[in-house]
Amino acid sequence: MNAKPTQGIRFHRFLQSSALAVLALYIVFPSTALSQQDAALAAHFSGKPVRIIVGSSPGGGYDISARVVARFVGKHLPGNPTFIIQNMPGGGQLRGLRATMKAKPDGLTIGQLHPRFVVQELFGKDVPDFDLNTVKVLGTPTGVDYPRMWCTRRELAASWQDVLKRGKPVTVGANAPGGLSATLGPEFVQALGGPVEIVFGYGGASEVMAGFDRRELDSIQYCTDDYVPRLFPEWIKQKRLAPIFWWAAKPSDDYISQLGSANLPHIGDALGATADQRKALDVAIGFGRMGRLLVAPPGLDERIYEAWKSALKATVEDPEFKKAAAAAELDVGFGSAEDFRENNAALKRLPKNLQELVKKLAGMS
Repeated sequence: MNAKPTQGIRFHRFLQSSALAVLALYIVFPSTALSQQDAALAAHFSGKPVRIIVGSSPGGGYDISARVVARFVGKHLPGNPTFIIQNMPGGGQLRGLRATMKAKPDGLTIGQLHPRFVVQELFGKDVPDFDLNTVKVLGTPTGVDYPRMWCTRRELAASWQDVLKRGKPVTVGANAPGGLSATLGPEFVQALGGPVEIVFGYGGASEVMAGFDRRELDSIQYCTDDYVPRLFPEWIKQKRLAPIFWWAAKPSDDYISQLGSANLPHIGDALGATADQRKALDVAIGFGRMGRLLVAPPGLDERIYEAWKSALKATVEDPEFKKAAAAAELDVGFGSAEDFRENNAALKRLPKNLQELVKKLAGMS
C-alpha cells in the first residue's frame, strides 16, 4: 500500500526534449507528429530484451501463459523487442510481484498479478511493495472462465457422497491460501465446513500434480484437460481420477467420460449451497477470470503504458497466438484494465456477509 511510484525519467526526458517540435509538426502535419511519437517508442524498445517475471514454477498455467505471450507480443510492440521469462516462485507469487513492482518503470520489465493480492488490498491488507491504486494493469490473455474441476484418487472416492462417507478430510495441495482460481473449489468446500484439508507450500500446478502422482495428496484440482493430457496423460489411461464437481465452466462431457465418469454436478449442487453462497462464489470466480494478469510498475510513462495495452490486446487477437495457445491448452480472451476495475467494484457491491465469505475464500480469515 505504501509503495512509492518512480518515473521513467530517461524516456520522459527523451520525449520532452522534442515536445515543441512534435507540437509544431502536429499543428501542420498531424500524421508526421504521430510518426515521431511512434519512432520514439520504437527507439525505446528496439534491441532491448523485455523481461516477464513469473511468480511460480515452470510448467504451470501462469508460466505457460507468459511464455506464449512472450512468443508473439514483441511483433505488436514498437521496435519489436525480444523477451525472456524469469521464474521467481515464492510466497504464493508474492516474490515475483514484489520484484516486478520494484523494477525500473520503463516498460522493459512486467510481471503477473495473482488475484489473491488484489482481494487482500481491497479488504485493507497491506501487500508489501504493491499498491492497487498505482499498479499499471496491462490486461490478461486468459480473461475467460476456465473449466474447473476437483478430482480424488478413484480408490478413495468416486462422488461427493463418497467423500462425506470417509469421515476424514481429503488433502489437496496449493502454493498459498486464497488461490481464487484452480483451488477455489476446495477452498469453497473448506469455507462451508466441508472435509477438505489444503496443504500449502507447493510451487505451482506442476508441483501439486507431481505431489498427487507421488500419492502424497488425496485429491487434485488440476485435473482438467488443459493440464492432465499435457503433463500426466497416463492418469487418463489408468482411470486414476474420479471427478467430484466442477465450477466456473464445465469441462466437456467427452473429457469427463474419458476419465470414467458421467453426470458431473456443479459445486453448488453437490454441496447444497444457498443462493447467497453461490453469489459470493460467482464474484470469487470473477477474480479467477482476471488471473494471469500482466502488470507493470507504478510510474510507467503513459505512452509506454498505452503501447503495452494495445500490444497485448492485439496479441490476444492474433491468429498465430490463438493457434499456439490452443496447442498449449490455454483458453484465451482479452481481459482489459477496465474489466479488472469492474470486477473489483463487484466485490464492493456485495452485502457485508457475502464479502466476508469472499474474504475467507481469499485466505484472509
